Amino acid sequence: MDITLNIKKSSVRMVILPLSANIMRLKLERTYLTDVKFDVSNDRLKFLTITDSHLKSVPSTVIYLAALEMLEISKSPIETVNLNMFSKLQRLHQLNLCKNKILFLHVSHTSDADFANLRELFLADNLLTTINLSSFNGMKALTTLDLQHNRIRRLHGELVSSGLKIVELSGNRIETLYCCKWNLSGLTNFGLNYNAMSWLPTCLSLAMPNLISLGLESNALTDCDMWYDILTMKRLQRLDISSNRLKKAVFDNVSQSLQFLKLQDNDIKVLSIPVSGEGLKIIATSNSIETFDVKSLSTNVTALEMFCNPIDCTFDRERMRIGQEIKCVTGSNNCTKARNTTTVEQDNS
Repeated sequence: MDITLNIKKSSVRMVILPLSANIMRLKLERTYLTDVKFDVSNDRLKFLTITDSHLKSVPSTVIYLAALEMLEISKSPIETVNLNMFSKLQRLHQLNLCKNKILFLHVSHTSDADFANLRELFLADNLLTTINLSSFNGMKALTTLDLQHNRIRRLHGELVSSGLKIVELSGNRIETLYCCKWNLSGLTNFGLNYNAMSWLPTCLSLAMPNLISLGLESNALTDCDMWYDILTMKRLQRLDISSNRLKKAVFDNVSQSLQFLKLQDNDIKVLSIPVSGEGLKIIATSNSIETFDVKSLSTNVTALEMFCNPIDCTFDRERMRIGQEIKCVTGSNNCTKARNTTTVEQDNS
């Protein structure tokens, strides 16, 4: 029998879960909890959630939860975490430590059997400032590493994994990123939005050659030759470089697989993409484009959004009649147009 115990909005300060309780799911929410104790060799509890508590550290007896599959401890005043305490939990596949006060993270690789099934590690919304990425290389089953919305300035060590699919570093304070010794052959999604980078990450296209989605929104990136290496990545489908400091978007060639290119909120004055794969959609709203020749875009571009430019040549071929020409408008207050008249990007994945 799958027995669930929920304790919510309680003044309870300690919970002791004896083996005889036979509970498989335990959720403690909005309590005064300062400790939880589990019996040795508890092979029943599979799901543990502790949120909005007064815990200052991860309960030490968590190591006894041999059947644990999912663990969440969030919104608690925890400042230091030693991830090694979870390394022997052979069934643990998701660990969520988001929205705590974590300043220091310790993990060391001691055995190939450590973290045997840990697939998802969430550390978002903490206070981390420095991360040693090589610490995660021993987690062979890891597919998702989420470190977004911390205060990370420094990343050191090499990240090497054939299994990682998603790495999220958005919402930090990263200024430079060197990926030349990284090897992430299976990575498909990489998030670096809302950081402070003025240069593209070095060797990115070599370190993660199978990338599908790359987020670089809201940095301080400028025009440089390195864009070619990014834009021509063979499997890249979605690229977000909005809200940077680009002055031009003159890309002679982009990947045939690219489907969505987000360029809005830069200071782009020239837009030209003569070669692309079929179905490319471009968002170039809120820039400084004064002159534009539709012929400077590949005929494979199926949609362009240009609101809030001195010239607006917005179009969506899927909504146009056969033979209908693209019309450009200048000198009008095109920022006030309803954005739902043309929606270029429908994919929010």
